[in-house]
Amino acid sequence: MRVVFLGTADFGIPVLQKLVDASFDVAGIVTMPPRPRGRGLKDEESPVARYAGENGFKPVYTPENLKDQQFLTAITALRADIFIVVAYRILPYELFSLPRFGTMNIHASLLPKYRGSAPIQRAIEHGETETGVTLFQIDKGVDTGRIVLQKRLSIGSDETAPELYERLSRLGADACIEACAMVQQGNFTGLAQDSADATSAPKLRKEEALIDWTLPAAAIFNKIRAFKPFPGTWTMLNGKRLGIEWAVPADSASSVECGTVLEVSNDWFEVQCRNSSLRILRVKPEAKKIMDVQAFLNGHTIEKGMNLH
Repeated sequence: MRVVFLGTADFGIPVLQKLVDASFDVAGIVTMPPRPRGRGLKDEESPVARYAGENGFKPVYTPENLKDQQFLTAITALRADIFIVVAYRILPYELFSLPRFGTMNIHASLLPKYRGSAPIQRAIEHGETETGVTLFQIDKGVDTGRIVLQKRLSIGSDETAPELYERLSRLGADACIEACAMVQQGNFTGLAQDSADATSAPKLRKEEALIDWTLPAAAIFNKIRAFKPFPGTWTMLNGKRLGIEWAVPADSASSVECGTVLEVSNDWFEVQCRNSSLRILRVKPEAKKIMDVQAFLNGHTIEKGMNLH
């Protein structure tokens, strides 16, 4: 079975490797062009492009315009049976309609829940205890196509987005091989999604990272887990930004204003939230590295009654 793989993020690399291990003929790779990154804003290849180069995959296409006729002609010439898409971009009909078995996308949620670009983070943020991967046939909508296969996965009670990301990428790789076999054998009908059950997973925004201490501690804890490593979570203390890198819900509660420091220990401090409190264990002071609270308190003062906002 000839496959063209379309992807950008490292989430798709286990899928690509699994296709090779299962003796699929990877006829070509399509990924995003190099983009300026880092402090020097030097052009940097996508993780998929870098992996392809290190492992000898050819040809590798990096089109800016997916409707470019020269690109479409080159992709058509590969005579792929199916396109596999993992964390890439929205495809035009002119591209996803080319293979005889169509185009299959691997999405990191149990569709129709969490359609969009940040399904892993949004599931954790909303306190979900289960997620999974969905393999579906791309149509003209966004994450709306007929479902080929779904695999479920429990979310750990303190699992972070990077940890869940890694587990889902491996699950998606295994599911991809199973789904490709189903498509090739024609022994599936495809399940239509019920849009009435759909929820969205919009891209994370920097302005969401500021902690709202009027939320319950559990909700803030979920956001801390979900927003690692980007955009992170932070608050203001004594006029300076303080990143909250790790914390856990605590049992303490008081009638004081939300954001007030309730207790201070050698290696933690607790902050009042709505009807509960949050115990802060690791922080990132402005312009400094991540540290535990014990190290932070060696050079900073936090006292009971202080306010974070």
